[in-house]
Amino acid sequence: MNKDRGIIKWMPFDSLENSKKIVESILYEKSKIEKPILSKEQIEEIEEKLIEAFYEQEPITLQVYKNGSIKKMTSTILSIDTIYKKIILKNHEKILFNQIIAISL
Repeated sequence: MNKDRGIIKWMPFDSLENSKKIVESILYEKSKIEKPILSKEQIEEIEEKLIEAFYEQEPITLQVYKNGSIKKMTSTILSIDTIYKKIILKNHEKILFNQIIAISL
């Protein structure tokens, strides 16, 4: 009769599975970038373009910093909330002013 060790022989591979998740999380954290620092002139230029795009209802392309990465999105602006300092896009996404890095019309 063949004596098999059953599940015991697979236990070392289970520990590899757990370490794989840890390695993936470390690599994800290392891939994050720091938020670029904008000058006052750049911030004013972004604000002017936002207002212009809002009143003319032109589509804009935004570069937004979120969670350590920069995302590009294109949409039109539905509203600008100056109290909470955020804009609401046509796709109902809310973006804070301080998350915007660059804008193009």
